[in-house]
Amino acid sequence: MQTFNVEMPDGCRLATDVILPDGPGPFPVVLTRTPYHRTGLTANPSPYAAGVAGSDYAYVVQDVRGKFDSEGTFRPLWDEAADGAATLDWIADQPWCNGRIGMTGMSYLGMVQGYAASSGHEALRCILPGICPQSYFIDWLRYDGCFALANAIRWSMTHNAGRVEPKMDHFTWADLWRQVSVADVFARAGFEAPALREWVEHDVYDDYWRGLDLHPKYASIKVPGLHTGGWFDHITRGQFQAYQGIRDHGASDRACAGQRLLIGPWGHMTVGGTAYGEWDFGPDAAWDRLSYERRLLDLWLKDIDDGIADEPPVRLFVMGVNRWMDFADWPVPGARTTSWYLGLGHLDRAAPANAPPDSYSYDPSDPCPTLGGVIYWGIEPAGPVDQRPILGRQDVLLYRSNRLPTPLAVVGEIDLELWITSDAPDTDFIAKLCVVESGGRVTCLTLGSLRCRYRDGWDRCVPLEKDEPTPIRLQLGQLAYVFPVGSRIALMVTSSSFPRILPHPNTMAPTWTERSPRVAVNRVLHDTEHPSRLLLPVIDL
Repeated sequence: MQTFNVEMPDGCRLATDVILPDGPGPFPVVLTRTPYHRTGLTANPSPYAAGVAGSDYAYVVQDVRGKFDSEGTFRPLWDEAADGAATLDWIADQPWCNGRIGMTGMSYLGMVQGYAASSGHEALRCILPGICPQSYFIDWLRYDGCFALANAIRWSMTHNAGRVEPKMDHFTWADLWRQVSVADVFARAGFEAPALREWVEHDVYDDYWRGLDLHPKYASIKVPGLHTGGWFDHITRGQFQAYQGIRDHGASDRACAGQRLLIGPWGHMTVGGTAYGEWDFGPDAAWDRLSYERRLLDLWLKDIDDGIADEPPVRLFVMGVNRWMDFADWPVPGARTTSWYLGLGHLDRAAPANAPPDSYSYDPSDPCPTLGGVIYWGIEPAGPVDQRPILGRQDVLLYRSNRLPTPLAVVGEIDLELWITSDAPDTDFIAKLCVVESGGRVTCLTLGSLRCRYRDGWDRCVPLEKDEPTPIRLQLGQLAYVFPVGSRIALMVTSSSFPRILPHPNTMAPTWTERSPRVAVNRVLHDTEHPSRLLLPVIDL
């Protein structure tokens, strides 16, 4: 292995490790760019590095700007497009590179790939990003407007407080989650994370966030890609968005025809595993990332096809039946949307009759605790978890279907249309889609949320009219699950999920500025004039 200090156009030098296989070369190259220290991917060497280099690829790993041994200042995501393109230039000019480069990596290591690919660099032939958002504001920092407290604090304080990870044994994350302002977070920790302050200051979708979005870059991407995610990862919808966006708007026929999607029963830190939360999905859930990615690298960088080119582009692990299934596209062709209307504690296919609304008081000083579901690392428990411990709270509504007489295969985007009222000018609504299992367990499958001020657009804040019926739409993510015979579909609705989401003070104050939060009386309407409904995409298996 050799280490180089690769100079960027502005003179900043980035630490870059290169592992070359045996032989004279030149070789195709696999590139990974990381803020988490390149030595974790190249030391000893790692199984991934050994596997790639052992297949006649050069493997290049780089510390991004401002992290570990790279010069400059780390500004999350802001420099990745320019630095990624410059790094591709440098690699393509090396005598050991044959002019074909692919990129791989997950989370932040996946996000940088979209930025680099948007340069249209001729040497870049494929990307293999996993578990990464496409909109930093909507998908990661705000969860459709709701401030993602645990994400924002834990990631920024760990990775944006300096070139290396700071000393953190003098506080707990629970300490920081309970602080009442970003200044108090920094005071308790004893250090600052500049990005966290920036994120809080930009409380609507403005030019700051637009500059980070990957959606506008799809039209500049020329290469095929594999988009990998987990059903219980908090940013899984980004994989679906990237697959569809580049498929529809990519800059070449090769890009449009070459996108692939792979989603398993995993969380953010457990890609490839067989168990998550309280469910074991069996040995078929395992995924050998190295072997699968190497088949695609062989196809896209070496023109070696072992049959993978003819495989359908979408591979999903269908929970409930616990097996991998291939599909021709996403959304799955032939899926039909079914409506499940909310009633008095019920979900029903029939439109509702007139009935009084369900009402609860949401007190931000006593938020509903986060309990499983689609969440980030660092919050436990995670994934499919029994919700019964919180169902007795007065601020949690539960709607259930009758027992299903036949299996119901739900595969696609889940949406929830609610008619609501509130006596507050703004509040959050949070919903979980669950299955009531035969033994009575109410297990969370997926979830979504909305801060009501953003209901007319992420770039504006519109207060609610007091107690005025208002339609809102919550995106509950994507799902591939077969509800078994005798189970029930269940929907939970509440207004808080701490610490996943910063408890809303029920005012129009910007994030982390309200010192006088108020209690909100929130209602869910379900009558003939205001039909609230859950929309489930169903397929025949």
